Amino acid sequence: MTFVGVPASQFTVEQGAEDLVRYDSSAAAWRKFCRRCGSTLTFEGKRWPDEVHVVLANVDGPVDRAPQAHSYWDDRVDWVELGDHLPRLGGPQGNQPI
Repeated sequence: MTFVGVPASQFTVEQGAEDLVRYDSSAAAWRKFCRRCGSTLTFEGKRWPDEVHVVLANVDGPVDRAPQAHSYWDDRVDWVELGDHLPRLGGPQGNQPI
């Protein structure tokens, strides 16, 4: 799943905010889903308190930058192979390059 991080102060839901449901996936992070279809819409957490991470497939229109890294690379399924040279970041323990 590809996320794009945006400043929380610049993020707005233009329609359907009443259909968003918050799920606390841990003590430090939460996600919002559509109560009607179950689609994941956003991720937020204490690690990035001023950002909202939006599932890229939910963005209507172009995004002004290319992907910068593959996060949680050590948690991927073993058959995933990518042909790019983006940094592969580890998991939740600091998310450092591996």
